[in-house]
Amino acid sequence: MTRTLIILSILIGINCAAYSQPIKSVKSPDGKNTLTISKVNDTTLTFSVSRLQKTYIDSAYVFISFSDSPHNAISPIFLTNTKQTSRRDTMRSAVWERAIQPDYYNELSITFQNGKNTNTLKIRMYNEGFATGIEISNPGKQKVTDYHTTYHWTNPGIFHIFDHSTEKGYNSIMGKDKVSALSPMLTLSTTDTLIAFTHEAANYEFFSRARTSADNFSVTISQYGLYQIGNYSTPWHFVVFADNPNDFIEGKYIVRSLTLKPNANYNWVKPGKVFRHPGNKDSDFSTAEIKKSIDFAAQMKFQYVLLDNGWYGMGYDNEFDQNSDPMQTVQPLDLPETVRYAKQKGIGILLYFNKTAFSTHSSDSVLTHYSKIGIKGVKLGFFKNGIPMDNVLASRIITKCASLGMVVNVHDEYRPTGVERLYPNFLTCEGLRGNEHLDNSGNHTTLLPFIRYMAGAGDYTICYDAATSSRLDMKTTKAHQLALSIILFSPLQHIFWYGSPEWYSNQMEIELFKEIPTVWDDYKMIGGFPRRLFSIARRKGNTWYVATIAGTTKSEIEFPLSKLTKKNCTITHYQDTGDASIGKTTFKATPSDTLKISLRPDSGSVMVITPDGK
Repeated sequence: MTRTLIILSILIGINCAAYSQPIKSVKSPDGKNTLTISKVNDTTLTFSVSRLQKTYIDSAYVFISFSDSPHNAISPIFLTNTKQTSRRDTMRSAVWERAIQPDYYNELSITFQNGKNTNTLKIRMYNEGFATGIEISNPGKQKVTDYHTTYHWTNPGIFHIFDHSTEKGYNSIMGKDKVSALSPMLTLSTTDTLIAFTHEAANYEFFSRARTSADNFSVTISQYGLYQIGNYSTPWHFVVFADNPNDFIEGKYIVRSLTLKPNANYNWVKPGKVFRHPGNKDSDFSTAEIKKSIDFAAQMKFQYVLLDNGWYGMGYDNEFDQNSDPMQTVQPLDLPETVRYAKQKGIGILLYFNKTAFSTHSSDSVLTHYSKIGIKGVKLGFFKNGIPMDNVLASRIITKCASLGMVVNVHDEYRPTGVERLYPNFLTCEGLRGNEHLDNSGNHTTLLPFIRYMAGAGDYTICYDAATSSRLDMKTTKAHQLALSIILFSPLQHIFWYGSPEWYSNQMEIELFKEIPTVWDDYKMIGGFPRRLFSIARRKGNTWYVATIAGTTKSEIEFPLSKLTKKNCTITHYQDTGDASIGKTTFKATPSDTLKISLRPDSGSVMVITPDGK
């Protein structure tokens, strides 16, 4: 990342003399960003962060208020102490897209004393961005009524945002426009190559999901109606920024750095690929029909079969009926026998629950019941944005499942905030316009890695036709879909979302799905830009998988093989043939070779690169 400057100002409006404080400064770990603190006009505590003489944010402020006072609880008149700390460490996990991630930052803590309350503003500087959060001690029974952070961009150009529902996908607006949206938000400059991402981190259970708004080049991320608690930290508000796509993608570790480490052993967590058993009536969920899906999953070397909506209570059309008992399976289903058969085949069974199922039944009792039967995890549906209790319920289910040895997938509006680091059994969630929207084009999928997947794993529910392309009538090609299973990271990766086992008679078209991992040792960005192209290389062991997708225009990209390996290699290339099928070629290459990928609109490519010899 080069030629980037950020000035961050915490503007605190009060009508009294500010506490006199000497100038402080703190640098980012690479020494290129410098944060300097100064007092302005006795009323404003100003923070500036410079990087090689260029300004992108010229002012910003953090605001928090409690129910007993509408005023900002962070005020210079209450400033009592500043402290600097540094961290030079790594984060490790067997269920991430990079097994070892950096955890490098310098932190400045500024403490304010207001009566019995001690409020500490923390500012973390990373090589790829910055974050602000507040620790609050002894608030008693007060309730946080407003918590937001506002950044004023000098000339961002374009914002990419969620509209009022993640199912509607992303809108693009000019930076001067006014809009209210959901977090996260992506900012792109039209005057240079700035790429910036704004989101929340470490939102556990006490807060509603963050919303964002934009107005005249200002972006605000905010939470309202927060829960009261004795001693706590707010979620972090953070920005990842860079002046090129490669450095920008590298900053995705920040959301996990801002989250607590796990406090238990999660070595039992098993990532994997999932086949969704198709069905919308009771007879589809007979034990005999589900066994066909289990056989197909075993043949494909998948790890799980999901029983989605329709397997319990009053069936498919009645999932929102409170009388639909989640403790009762539909009549054709013998669940213990299904679990026994699946285990024999090396397959785990996952169960779907609508949120309504827990309105009349304790989530603890439901989860405990199915854990005893041998269920390996759950998918939760219809968890809404802006409903604090949905966040609380999701957290309770995640923690309960952790104690029962079950993995979790939360769907609909729920979006990740790094919490999967604290609870590694929380493998994935939705919070995006997924592939059940078959009209999604490359215009949408090439944007996803730059915004939604900067926040964490996402369940896109990947669809795939095979044999014929007429069944689902998708806008994107088969090779595009194949590449998405590598590009769109999810440790619990659903594939063939609307498919049935009998569709997949052409083994060459589906053979790669048998081998593709869902978690990785490393990745390297090859190149791309939102709404145009995305190409990434992911490594498992000694094998690299290079996946590339195009937007709605023709695209080309090339890269030296030496970027990935210094050895001679065998490369297997899967790409579209032009007649709605997949083509496969195999060739040899040396590190001195340059690989070139040419794509038609909405198409894709996967290269499997295996070093020759040991």
